[in-house]
Amino acid sequence: MTYLWKKCWEGNLINTILTHKVNCRDCFRCVRSCPVKAIAINKGHARVIEERCILCGRCVRECPQQAKQVDNQLQPMLAAISQGKRVVVSLAPSYIAAFPGHTLSGLAECLLQAGVTAVAETAEAADKISELYGTYLQNIKPGDNTLITSCCPVVVNIIEQYYPLLVTNLAPVISPMLAHAKMIRNQYGPDTFVVFAGPCIAKMAEGCEGSQADAVITFEQLEAWLQGLPAYIHKAVSPATPLLPPGTPGPGRYFPVSGGILRPWVAPADCDDIIAIDGLENCLEVFAALSKSEFTPTFIEAMACTGGCVGGPAMGGGQLLPVKRNKIITYAKMAMDTACPYPAATGTIDLRRQYQSRPVNAVTPAEDEIRDILKQTGKFSAKDEKNCGACGYDSCRAKAVAVFQGLAELEMCVPYMRSKAESFANIIVENSLNAIIAVNEKMIIKEFNPAVKRMFGAGKEIFKGMSLTELFDCSDFIATAQFGHKIVGKRVEYSQYGIITEQMIIPVPEHGLVIAIITDVTAHEQKSRELQQMKLETVSKATEIINKQMQVAQEIAGLLGETTAETKSALLEMIMLIKSKGDM
Repeated sequence: MTYLWKKCWEGNLINTILTHKVNCRDCFRCVRSCPVKAIAINKGHARVIEERCILCGRCVRECPQQAKQVDNQLQPMLAAISQGKRVVVSLAPSYIAAFPGHTLSGLAECLLQAGVTAVAETAEAADKISELYGTYLQNIKPGDNTLITSCCPVVVNIIEQYYPLLVTNLAPVISPMLAHAKMIRNQYGPDTFVVFAGPCIAKMAEGCEGSQADAVITFEQLEAWLQGLPAYIHKAVSPATPLLPPGTPGPGRYFPVSGGILRPWVAPADCDDIIAIDGLENCLEVFAALSKSEFTPTFIEAMACTGGCVGGPAMGGGQLLPVKRNKIITYAKMAMDTACPYPAATGTIDLRRQYQSRPVNAVTPAEDEIRDILKQTGKFSAKDEKNCGACGYDSCRAKAVAVFQGLAELEMCVPYMRSKAESFANIIVENSLNAIIAVNEKMIIKEFNPAVKRMFGAGKEIFKGMSLTELFDCSDFIATAQFGHKIVGKRVEYSQYGIITEQMIIPVPEHGLVIAIITDVTAHEQKSRELQQMKLETVSKATEIINKQMQVAQEIAGLLGETTAETKSALLEMIMLIKSKGDM
């Protein structure tokens, strides 16, 4: 397991994204999805490079094996509740689309029943940030640097790490999340445990800045937790008495959608020099052009996720992006009619922010070093470079550079590895002493190796497309194709070829093939037969000898019996004679 973005929370190390190696199946999907190539592959397993990562969350969302998981800070929040701390939850303004069917008061009711002290909308702080951006827009003069919004932490990461020359273009304003944390502590006390809930993963790392947010959880994590609360299951009807602090946010509720920050201040007809961009690729493209002074707009509202925060990686809600956007805009319009200022004083709250360059330093290999790496994967000229992107990199050269920098492995080149595997397989098949033959379900030969000709090619030509029945009886092949049973170790004699074989016949139904591996065991079989014959002859000879011995023994025994009888008779006669002489 590897970790990303270690930060301190009450003295403990917390990690935003965790990679479970055991779940990683070297599909390289995270590499392909990462816009800044912050994923390294080591021994087939992905690893996030901390100094390169911008915490956009794409690798988490794209991983089909769920090998990358986001840190869950619910436990610190629940621990604070159980310890009797004053816990206030700041809900990002996109909550209205993340929890369809729940009003803010209903959602707050659930949280209050779970022990939270209070619930407030982050849009309260967004209203104040919106006022600051309005002031910047009104005071921009010709020739001033292009001002880039800093509400999106991923945008800030992109600029600090990959376009450090643009750091001075970032608006020197903290995000609504950090501003709201300060406002909450200003209202509820400095020891208040502040929890931010939103659709963004990068907010977890941003939350630790100045220890403003004690815990940051995603809407998906909040939803999973609330599912276990009875009040949430019953849709948490709005309570009779207000549960939220007085004051209704206004323009801050537009912040989650692209163009939402500019909406109160710039009409669409006035946007020639003031632009709103969303989506990582668009942001990277615009920042690249801006860093080269290819264009110099007055103001850029930048959001890394497509559509804005409403398209965040942990948004949840299960609806299409346009539906979510429409919900937020409708809700924000309703709020604008009843908006009233947030009562907490913000005059003493410092909303300023500074940024620092954190450039990604990577050694660029020389041309000959790139060529050497390309040669190791069979690419000796430009025409060998397929640039298929299967490895996750846009080109073979980009992948070679990544190999040099230790981010990629040679084996990630899928065409090379396939060619290598095919080459090995071909060498094995071509040089095998066993006959290997593949036929389709109609017993038409599709492939065979040279050993087939050695065994069955006497006096006839063997070629692809001919029927296997022209070579020998293939009833076992037909049975395998029909019933899908594998035949292993069956002895088959082909007297017409003078060979005895041992066969393994394998069905491959997904390709409509039957593959057979046929071993010539003629010599072995002949030896076995000779040995068996020798055994039979030996047994026969031994039996003959035994029988003769028995006959001799019987004859000897017969002779001995006759002699003994004669002797006995003679002795009896002598005894009788002696007795008769004595009586005289």
